[in-house]
Amino acid sequence: MEPKRRQVSLSWQVTGLVAAVTVPLMLALGAFAVARNRAALTIDAQHLHAALARQVRGEVEHAFAQSRTSLSQVAEVLATDQLTDDDTRFAVATAVLRSWGGAPSVTVYDLEGRRQGALRLEPDAPAGPERLPPELLGARGFSLGAVSVREGTPTMPLLVPARAGAGQAPAFLVYAELELGALCELVRGLGEAPPLRDPGAVYVIDPAQRVVLHGDPTRIGQPVEGLGDALSGSPSFRQGLSVTTDFELGGAPMMGALVTLPSYGWAAVVQEPATHAYATLLSLEVAVAVAVALAVLAAVLAGVLGARRVIRPLASLVDSTALIARRQWSRVTSTVSDRQDEVGELARAFDEMSRQLELGERELLAQARVRAALSRYLAPDVVELVVNEPSRLQLGGERRVVTVLFADIVGFTRLAEALPPEVIVTVLNEYFAIATEIVHRHHGMVDKFIGDCVMAVWGVPTRGDDDAQQALSAARALRRWVEVANQRWRAKYGLEVQLAMGLNTGLAVAGNVGGERRLDFTVMGDAVNVASRLEASAAPGQILVSQSTQLALGARTKLVELGERHLRGRTKATTVFEVPS
Repeated sequence: MEPKRRQVSLSWQVTGLVAAVTVPLMLALGAFAVARNRAALTIDAQHLHAALARQVRGEVEHAFAQSRTSLSQVAEVLATDQLTDDDTRFAVATAVLRSWGGAPSVTVYDLEGRRQGALRLEPDAPAGPERLPPELLGARGFSLGAVSVREGTPTMPLLVPARAGAGQAPAFLVYAELELGALCELVRGLGEAPPLRDPGAVYVIDPAQRVVLHGDPTRIGQPVEGLGDALSGSPSFRQGLSVTTDFELGGAPMMGALVTLPSYGWAAVVQEPATHAYATLLSLEVAVAVAVALAVLAAVLAGVLGARRVIRPLASLVDSTALIARRQWSRVTSTVSDRQDEVGELARAFDEMSRQLELGERELLAQARVRAALSRYLAPDVVELVVNEPSRLQLGGERRVVTVLFADIVGFTRLAEALPPEVIVTVLNEYFAIATEIVHRHHGMVDKFIGDCVMAVWGVPTRGDDDAQQALSAARALRRWVEVANQRWRAKYGLEVQLAMGLNTGLAVAGNVGGERRLDFTVMGDAVNVASRLEASAAPGQILVSQSTQLALGARTKLVELGERHLRGRTKATTVFEVPS
């Protein structure tokens, strides 16, 4: 009689079946997760590198464009025949140079490159060389020289021709050395910030692959190793180019991005060691190994306690995890959340986590939209206040001591009738943009644009001890800018504008006005009306100040008293002061 074969118990059969299915599946999922994570890390690193390089390009182009505009304005002032008084010409040019802030001095050369004189912000500010180098003198229009380091500060020569008027031949040349310390600090800060954490990870090179901007000034002018092979066959830096590439630096694998600045023949570079970019992969591989080991144990326990009861809730939770990974928050609803055991608790935790993640994402998107919308009209501190304190968006207001400025273009209706609409729109847009920038720089808020008039307020939402002084400085800066801008507008459009401005300090109600669907943050009250009436009484180019503002400014601010005036709509006379030119 043949002996019975001993059969494996059903429990062990189920355990073996579960193990045979679970272990390979977990291995496959682990390998897939590692591969996907590597691919995701690669894409994220490439996007980050390219974004940083584009940010550097934008900052450099902005700085150079601003420098070109400011230096050209200095050259126009020095060459213009509209200002016959040299003292006035030098004063206006000095004001433009000071507002630029990019160089401590400018030097004037004749067309042969011989130095004729210098305009300095400080008596000991350095001037340009006795003669211009041939490569800089031979350029036409706005030209840049080679970057060099002087006393630890990187500088770059700039040269523009000075013309007495549009279409005329250059009368002389204006030279300045742009200080690049701020740009070097910018690239250093971008490199030091997470996740790069390397002050030398971001820099700018020229076509010969020499460093021109770097967080370490000693690196400027040195060649960059390792980029040659990565960029072989690439177009010139004079062409628009954005490259994410892998290369080796000193035998170590690197990841990086390069974005060209075609206007200057430069390129912004971001680099990162590949081991740094993939640092999280090691922990993921350990996690996968641990997960596989736990899966084997779970398979054994599943065979003993009931594989089906364990596998089903795990599958549900895996589905929830995948939905969360795909950011499909609303679909995350576990089918085992009604269980009264640990699996049910975990399922309910997944559901709650999904809801919280969705709420957090909506809040971040809402804040981003609010910042983007408000930043075009309000100063940065107002934007942050509204974003961080949403309750201030409710209807209502509060009494505040404010300083109000009205700045109006005199005779705008006559100009609008005499000139094409396109010219009027261009001039108004430039005026509003510069006025907004000036008000923000002096810590004020642009309340609204009323036709061709700008209304600005100091003292809301935050109040400073020098609100009146800041408002007066903004008015003076706006008047100086219009004087300079008129020279360009006369040459280009044949028009000239004058501003009438009024300043008043007093109590006003500051808050949101409107309905539930549309709110405007503004100030209202007699203080606003007085400022408006002062502006209406001002002559072209005149800044009128009320007595309350004069008291807030203090005795150190010299104003010209004009006596009492009866402002339209007010029964009581108002003592009026004028801001001297």
